[in-house]
Amino acid sequence: MNIQTVSLCEECYRHIPAERFSRDGAMWLGKMCPKHGYQEAILDADAEFYLSQQYQRRAPSSYWLDITNRCNLDCPHCYQMPDNNSKDPDIEYLLMQVKSWPDDGLPVSLVGAEPTVRKDLADLVLAIQALPGNPRTIIIVTNGVYLAKWEYALRFQGIKNLKWTFGLNHPDYNGGQIREKQMEGLRNCVDLGLEVKTLTYTLANLGQLPDVLEEMQEFARHGVCQNARIQVGVNIGRVPDEPTTELYLSDLVKETEKICKEKEWSFNPNTKDGNRTHFAVNINGIEHKLIKWCDVKTLDLEEVQSESWANIVPTKPMSTLLHQVILRDQAVNKGLPLFDTIPEKYQRQDI
Repeated sequence: MNIQTVSLCEECYRHIPAERFSRDGAMWLGKMCPKHGYQEAILDADAEFYLSQQYQRRAPSSYWLDITNRCNLDCPHCYQMPDNNSKDPDIEYLLMQVKSWPDDGLPVSLVGAEPTVRKDLADLVLAIQALPGNPRTIIIVTNGVYLAKWEYALRFQGIKNLKWTFGLNHPDYNGGQIREKQMEGLRNCVDLGLEVKTLTYTLANLGQLPDVLEEMQEFARHGVCQNARIQVGVNIGRVPDEPTTELYLSDLVKETEKICKEKEWSFNPNTKDGNRTHFAVNINGIEHKLIKWCDVKTLDLEEVQSESWANIVPTKPMSTLLHQVILRDQAVNKGLPLFDTIPEKYQRQDI
């Protein structure tokens, strides 16, 4: 049975009608652009896995606030292509954005490129928390390198309702020296009582997966963090120059389950917290999300859900994070026009 949806043209990024269908054991997305004709792409090589995914449909439960386009690293994958000559938006401008949102008390993720390049980051956190209305938890999404400086990390001690998400990655992903600084930053957070909400890993290949899973077990045993996000790269923003084998969410899930069986760890899928791009599973008591983002070829607006609402695309209304990231890649990273706006159905609203 073909299922109707909306996607983007992979050439001009117009919103166009699409449909999901299975063929030759795979799950496909086919779509028709009036300017560029018919296009199709594989959503997952395993249609049975795709169709068997169970999850509870829900509205995103946080906001994504882009506070800088600068970064101190040069990661192989990044949905942004940082510009270290760019000027950061000032605090008042960012507060205006937050005040334009509903007073719903949902958490705010401060993101960039790299939020900690801002010298006024602690001031920004306090300014958001001082806004009238329902209080908001702040989550800073960081690579953790600058937190290796004790004096810098110390600025955040004692700030309430503040959590950190570390993009830690495999030790080989950015190199040994960077990993050492990230680990030192993580230790500083623990020593200062700063809450580490999540550790995020981007895999260069599935061969890195066993180390990552083992490391999360170690972190959990030492009380560092109980939540992991493990993802494979997608064709958004910066991607490695060398060709890589296409990996699907089913590949990541099957390999993870195989490793768990070998190590005699529990593997219990969580249908409450997952979605079509995030497979939620409890491994030995630790919450994991196994992730394969969609890109412009595979975006399905009837299915794309994430934890966050975002409005990181200039002049366009707020929608779900993955949708915004893909549009941003066209408008900001590539500097190319967007010919239409986000359909009202997919703008910010409760699901």
